[in-house]
Amino acid sequence: MGVTCAHASDYMTLEDSIKLAVERNPGMKAQDQDVLGKDMDARSQFSRMLPSVDLSYGYTRMENAQTILFPAPIGEVPLTSLTLYNADIKAKQVLFAGGALYNSYLIAKNDLLSAQIARQSYIRDLKLMVIDAYYGVIRARQQREVAKSNVASVKSHLDVSNAFFNQGMIPKNDLLESQVQYAQSEQQLITADNAVKIAESNLNILVQRNLREDVNIDTEIPVNKLEITFDQSLATAMDNRQEIKTAKLQVDNSTKGIDLARSPFMPSVAATYDYENQKGENPSLRYNTWQAGLGLTWNLFSGGSDYWNYNKSHYMNSKAIYLLESLKDQVTLDVKNSYLNIEEAQARLQVSEKAIAQAEEYVRIEKDRYNVQVATTTDVLTAQTLLVQAQNNYINARADHARAMAALRASMGTL
Repeated sequence: MGVTCAHASDYMTLEDSIKLAVERNPGMKAQDQDVLGKDMDARSQFSRMLPSVDLSYGYTRMENAQTILFPAPIGEVPLTSLTLYNADIKAKQVLFAGGALYNSYLIAKNDLLSAQIARQSYIRDLKLMVIDAYYGVIRARQQREVAKSNVASVKSHLDVSNAFFNQGMIPKNDLLESQVQYAQSEQQLITADNAVKIAESNLNILVQRNLREDVNIDTEIPVNKLEITFDQSLATAMDNRQEIKTAKLQVDNSTKGIDLARSPFMPSVAATYDYENQKGENPSLRYNTWQAGLGLTWNLFSGGSDYWNYNKSHYMNSKAIYLLESLKDQVTLDVKNSYLNIEEAQARLQVSEKAIAQAEEYVRIEKDRYNVQVATTTDVLTAQTLLVQAQNNYINARADHARAMAALRASMGTL
């Protein structure tokens, strides 16, 4: 667990939570390292297009110097020194390799872009997780308040039932039913309280805070109006969705892979330069020399492997194109599902708002009827249960609407 710089009582907005998660999440740090690694790959591929220089230096000690004997008056002439120092510098610049070096560099650059886009995708998914967790805490806390209110309401009814029973106005069964319902409401409160603790822990772990830290956040889930049509959402997704950008880069890489596979059919041209310096204890045997050249190599036959690799590159290109089209279909479905989820949540909100008012009135009427003994305990408790359901339905609809709005932005690649 990372060390938090925020005090436990600090207030966190949704934006604060997202910022902390992005800054501290270990998965984000792993994504950063992957981007750096791909950057090194691109630099490495670029360096292959630059000149290469090799330096060698050697020392040799011989038991006897080599000589050659000529007729008089020349006599014996030394060929080597007993000790020999040799320095050699070789430089090579590939001038043409059938496009292999350049295309390898372009593919590595696309891989770097893909890593950067993957990082954006990770941030998008992390943001959606934080939004879920943030609103999850608010949802759990509001449902806990509903559970508390339900306990208080059932307890009030139980007190009335006790008074009526003591006066002989209701049978034992009615009192027992109230007592059982009260115990049930207390269990529901225990469950709701635990749900709050779980939701708070989930948010704390995402923002890399201690699990026991207090969570001081908003108390209401916003209900924002949907101001974009499905067609606009889909068009935005096709332009901005990270997976589509990555798939397009893969198509581009596979196209460059065709050029790369074609390069063995072409010659390779390179310029070379070689400088050598050799010396020993005999000054007459010391020398230095240099040579420059231009060379061409061309593989004329390699058993057909290059031909089959070239054909394979076309198939891989077609595969990448088909995968891109399939991905577009999936993104279209993601956008449509998110859009429909928003519309559903909006409709549920409208219904649940009315249902709460109706359920509250229903509870009031049944309690009044019970007080004059024209309604039963079952009638009152049924009304109270419907009120709890209506309140929780409203809370869930509001949270689902906010989550669906975020999911729509995620499906468009704009979260």
